[in-house]
Amino acid sequence: MLYLIAMRSFLRRAGKGIAIGLIAVIAMIFAERSTSFQDLDQLGYDLTVDDIGLSSPSPDIVLVDFDEETFQSQKVRQYPLPRSMFTDVIRRVSVGKPRVIGLDVLLSEPRDPTEDKEMQAALTEAGNVILASQAPNGTLPLTMPLPLFCQPEDPTAASGFCVEGKPGAEGYGAVNMPIDPDGFIRSANLFIAGATSSESYPLRMAEQFAQQSVQPDGPDALRFLGHRIPYANKDLKTMLIGVWGREPATRVPAWKLLAGEVPASVFTDKLVLIGQTSDASRDTHFTPLFRVAGPDGVRLELGGTAIHAAAIRTLLEGRAVTVASKNVKFSCILVCAAAASMLLLSCDLSIGVLGLLGLMGTVLGGSLLMFAKWRFWLPYLPIEESLAITLPITISIRFLEEQLFRKQESKEREQMKRLFGSYVDKKVVDVIWQRRSEVCLPGKEQMATVMFTDIRSFTAMSSGQPAAVVLKWLNRYVKAMDEVITAHGGFLNKFIGDGLMIIFGLPLEHGTREDARSAMKCAVAMLERVEKLNEQAGENPDLPHLRIGIGIHTGTLVAGSIGSASRQEYSVIGETVNLASRLESLNKKFGTEIVMSAATMELVEEFFPEIEPLGATPVAGLKDPVPVFTLRVGVGAVKQVTESGAMR
Repeated sequence: MLYLIAMRSFLRRAGKGIAIGLIAVIAMIFAERSTSFQDLDQLGYDLTVDDIGLSSPSPDIVLVDFDEETFQSQKVRQYPLPRSMFTDVIRRVSVGKPRVIGLDVLLSEPRDPTEDKEMQAALTEAGNVILASQAPNGTLPLTMPLPLFCQPEDPTAASGFCVEGKPGAEGYGAVNMPIDPDGFIRSANLFIAGATSSESYPLRMAEQFAQQSVQPDGPDALRFLGHRIPYANKDLKTMLIGVWGREPATRVPAWKLLAGEVPASVFTDKLVLIGQTSDASRDTHFTPLFRVAGPDGVRLELGGTAIHAAAIRTLLEGRAVTVASKNVKFSCILVCAAAASMLLLSCDLSIGVLGLLGLMGTVLGGSLLMFAKWRFWLPYLPIEESLAITLPITISIRFLEEQLFRKQESKEREQMKRLFGSYVDKKVVDVIWQRRSEVCLPGKEQMATVMFTDIRSFTAMSSGQPAAVVLKWLNRYVKAMDEVITAHGGFLNKFIGDGLMIIFGLPLEHGTREDARSAMKCAVAMLERVEKLNEQAGENPDLPHLRIGIGIHTGTLVAGSIGSASRQEYSVIGETVNLASRLESLNKKFGTEIVMSAATMELVEEFFPEIEPLGATPVAGLKDPVPVFTLRVGVGAVKQVTESGAMR
């Protein structure tokens, strides 16, 4: 039973949690449509990259950089740089026998004929140079290398190979880079305009270096060198770059190479990129690395060639980032928000808030861990925000529930008072409620007067009678006695067959003497009421004439809730209770209607001077005889006692 109750409670909390989780999901769906939210989400990704996604320079990729220092050291006063400088660099690099050379400079316009011829010769001699092209994009036209440097196998393709046997380069690739709405570059193209025959510059370079082609791996990914390369955008065929660094490749300033300070062995068996990052080239971009300043305090803008190097590394190392699908993301929002809501609804608010903060930390840590180990990106910002909005929602729900609970509690209190009033006078109910802090519920030792009553010869009267008949007159008797007990402030604690156990001084006490006096007055009134019941019964065979015996004792007892966790009863225990029960049974021996102990007699004798001693008598369960007393009550005496409280 307790298990079922706990399960129902859990299911109710779970239902509320799921409902709040669905609210959080809907809120995040609408929030994601806003530009500011998207910018914050991208910021979270960039900070993750900066915190745990940076790598040291690749030993397999060398970047020969025409940087600002090169531009100044060569005393060049023009831009673009003379083509002869690039020709010289290609020749010096090719001496080292690299696997592939990538020239990230557009050779789409003719220059000095002599320089162009020298460039053609250098490309032909190297035999493994991939040139840069530009795929059409918006207002940008298709830009191809001059035929002098590459005669494409397919002149309409944005990337491809040059005709074999002709002077010039080995191939060309599109250097277009996808730019996110906030102006940052985080991805790289794999194919151009969705045509699988037009590969991007990074993909062409990676394939030439590895001497292996990419293969489809379902509609959402490629497979390369045994690694799965998921699409960041399967329509645009892009991948999310997963290997970033302030120096993605081993960087060689071009001026050092031109000055003969770099040995050719540096390029042996390497993938070599040649590019330029001087201010004049205007080829630097915002990337995730821009978010955090470097050791020099400067926010880094990465050159285009360095970004290509990061994309190539991602392909070669199989570290492309897998982005959690919307289904996964919204499922996480639902589960986390529901769990947080259940916690906040189940626990104390301070503990719930601590749990919520712990859950937020777990989400953040889990997201960072998955990115660091598997390059799986679960955007944590929407989940964190969904957790944040559960707090005001659950607080509001708790407030409303508490208000409803108070109203329900008030209704139940009034209902309980009405029900209690069926057994206890309304005035007593009101007093008990007003003085509820005084009501003894836990086990407590205190003074009280206990009364036991019993119907004389009940077994003989009920023998042979139908149970329904016996129950009818027994209920008539109990109802009448309850009215008398209530009128005198007694507490009808329990029914014992045809007997009653009544307590004066519990759960509320009025003083030991006053409680004992109330018990005596009640006993006399009960005898009078029995006489009236007998008069009303007349000769009715279904309503027998009754006689009752009453035992009264005042002493110390223990009062409180008795029972198990599932069933409890407010009652009293102790020698006082036992003696009161034994005194009631002595009425048969003495032929009396009331038998009281000396303790009770001493408390009430000034009010009831007609009390008579019965002497000391043995009592079952006690070693020594007990002095007992009675109050001789006739019909007239009963009336006098009930009116005045004393027999004169």
